[in-house]
Amino acid sequence: MLFNEQGYIDIDEMLAQEPSFRKIMEDGVVTADELREQTDTVINLLHEVENKFTNEQQQLVKRLFAETNVLSAIYRYYELQNIR
Repeated sequence: MLFNEQGYIDIDEMLAQEPSFRKIMEDGVVTADELREQTDTVINLLHEVENKFTNEQQQLVKRLFAETNVLSAIYRYYELQNIR
């Protein structure tokens, strides 16, 4: 489910399969309304996690969220360094 045959998380494949991403990207343009709508979707999911998960589970999700964003940020920096 989370990992591919090589043991890696295939984020690109996850995005490609996500209906919200496909809908937003079908015209190749991301609008302010689509950004707001997706932001609301994420906020609603986080509220659902907050309401259904134990404090320990919430902390794990929070850490996962933070570390995933760290990974995303350093990938961007890495790519920028290699452009020069």
